[in-house]
Amino acid sequence: MEKIIQVLFNNEVEAFTGLQALQQLDLTKDISLGETYVLSKDENGKTAIKSAKDKSQGSGIIGGGLLGGLLGILAGPLGFIVGLAGGMIAGSAGETLHAEDVSDYLDAVSANVPNGKSVLVAHVWEDWETPVNTVLLPISRELKRFKVQDEVFIPAQTELGKINSAVQQAEYKLNQAKDNELSEWKATLTDLKKQQKDLQGKLDKNLALQETQYQQWIEKTKNTDSEQTHEQQSRLKERAGAQKSRLEQIKKNR
Repeated sequence: MEKIIQVLFNNEVEAFTGLQALQQLDLTKDISLGETYVLSKDENGKTAIKSAKDKSQGSGIIGGGLLGGLLGILAGPLGFIVGLAGGMIAGSAGETLHAEDVSDYLDAVSANVPNGKSVLVAHVWEDWETPVNTVLLPISRELKRFKVQDEVFIPAQTELGKINSAVQQAEYKLNQAKDNELSEWKATLTDLKKQQKDLQGKLDKNLALQETQYQQWIEKTKNTDSEQTHEQQSRLKERAGAQKSRLEQIKKNR
């Protein structure tokens, strides 16, 4: 199943050890690994973002790939902010901090990371949780999983449906409005259409990026190794089938 994994570590060294462990699981095909980032906070509270290639991205910046886009949806109109230190997911639309882009999301997450600690964020497909748990739980303080379809796309699509309905209602109200109400309803409609365009744009972009990621995963998954056990080959075959099915759904949604 496609997920975003967030793991809190005592320091950056352990975070990159965790990253290397995920990369090894990807190499042995125990998981399918997409984008990864390490978010580190020094003792003075300064945050730095590093990619899997260990290149500093500065403070509050993630590239334009799928993971960055997914985090943008998490942090966007839904106000879906992950409280790492608090061990909770806080809020939904209108209930918590609203971040407008990925940088704001990272600022919000880093605010919940204790000074001197690091967070590994990874986009993965895992068939079961045991491989990741085995390598990460012994060296981490906290591990969280978020199902991309259930906890990112479905809520975002639900929110988009609400916005679409609100746009229709505002258009109706505008047509029925009296002269002294016109400016207020025009402003309301303009704001709603902006929200509609922004969220639809994020969803469209992420579906395109998600399609590319799935194609890469499927290509890698389908090539089995003769040294793999029958159980491993069966699991890979099942994963490839599930990924192909999800890819077809993505294409239909586009």
